[in-house]
Amino acid sequence: MIKIDNISHHIGKQQILHDVTVSLPSAQIIALIGPNGAGKSTLFSVMARLQPLQSGQVCFGEHDIASCHARTLSKTVAMLGQDNQVQGRLRVHELLMFGRYPYHQGQPTTNDQQKVQEIIERFELEPLAERFLSTLSGGQRQRVLIAMIVCQDTPYLLLDEPLNNLDMYHAGRLMRELRELSHSQQKTVVIVLHDINQAAQFADTVVTMKSGQVMAVGKPADVLTKETMKELYNVDVTVLSHQGRPVIVDTV
Repeated sequence: MIKIDNISHHIGKQQILHDVTVSLPSAQIIALIGPNGAGKSTLFSVMARLQPLQSGQVCFGEHDIASCHARTLSKTVAMLGQDNQVQGRLRVHELLMFGRYPYHQGQPTTNDQQKVQEIIERFELEPLAERFLSTLSGGQRQRVLIAMIVCQDTPYLLLDEPLNNLDMYHAGRLMRELRELSHSQQKTVVIVLHDINQAAQFADTVVTMKSGQVMAVGKPADVLTKETMKELYNVDVTVLSHQGRPVIVDTV
């Protein structure tokens, strides 16, 4: 379980998060949604220790991020932010091996090599494995970065807008792989999403945010309602149902 307790955060004089308290269940895909400026990415960055914890507490299982050793945390939580500038002339398989660094500390083992190969195959990266990152398209690079995070093989994954630059096939493929990792390997995956229907289709739990506060937490069918969409985004929508999950259609 991820426990977030009384998290507030200021940037200058502006308060971005207001006493956010929420407990997120384990072994699920958890989608964090809300309008621009809701505080989703700020909460994500605090959870990932990209920004300092100004108040409150964040725990991943038994690990409190305020006191947990960096190497222990690197084996517990893997994260992908929105701004990912990878420097240097690296091939795809070399970048994936960086995801194994918390384990091999610069001396990769056969197990590390096997893990990299497994992820290359899982994410259909065989044609790209020997390519330099500088030769990849934006979508290809995004797929490789996500694969590197999965290579880290942590029980918790934090992904901020992972579907950026991905076409329909690869967005759906990624979400299915994350769902499989969550359900078969008991990984807890927290994803910041703007695509509401991706959240509706693949998430086990949806957390809605607005104005730096958590508004609702629950199953997609319970949270993604016509009333919720109006409250969050000030838009009128039609909510259909497909295989027990909501489908959000903008009302023209």
